[in-house]
Amino acid sequence: MLSRNTLTWRTAGAVEGGTMGLLAMVPVAGIPVAMTADILVIQVLSASIAARIAYSYGYDAKDPDEQLFIQRLVRRSFVAQAAKAEPLRETARAASAVKGRVRWSEKLRHDHRLLAALEKLMQQLGPAGSRVPVQNVAKVVPFVGVLIGAGLNSAVLGRVAADAQRYCQTRFLCDKYGLPLPAALTTDRADAGGDA
Repeated sequence: MLSRNTLTWRTAGAVEGGTMGLLAMVPVAGIPVAMTADILVIQVLSASIAARIAYSYGYDAKDPDEQLFIQRLVRRSFVAQAAKAEPLRETARAASAVKGRVRWSEKLRHDHRLLAALEKLMQQLGPAGSRVPVQNVAKVVPFVGVLIGAGLNSAVLGRVAADAQRYCQTRFLCDKYGLPLPAALTTDRADAGGDA
């Protein structure tokens, strides 16, 4: 029943993250709106993933023990998403700086390393010694935002699905054979400085 669960949620995360990465490229309000919406959607999806997996193993997601585990997963996904804010902000700033530009300047390259890196990459991919116009780089910048959003959200939701499945499998086997649940699964290591 759960054989393709992680892949399904990775794909859903990639689609959602790509959409939010594209939304982040909208001037002025793009980043705040995209990040807020993205955080809310990922939190809801994380809770939904954990609840579905718990139900598939016969555990009630409304049970207080299950709620603690679900909250841990949601908290971890929130921390993982925070890492995405700065790269998206830099990408949006680069997109704004290059919009309407006709010529390169050293200041533009220095202030926006992403643009300089994309220029070099496009030079290497093109004919030897070719010059890459600013407008060509400007067309590629939104795709960087999409890749950042899609990649991170895919990883976050995939990890939530895999962790929830491992937890429920372990709990199921412990219940089946009358074994105590390992201590690592009953305490929140995130509060002690590690991953939960």
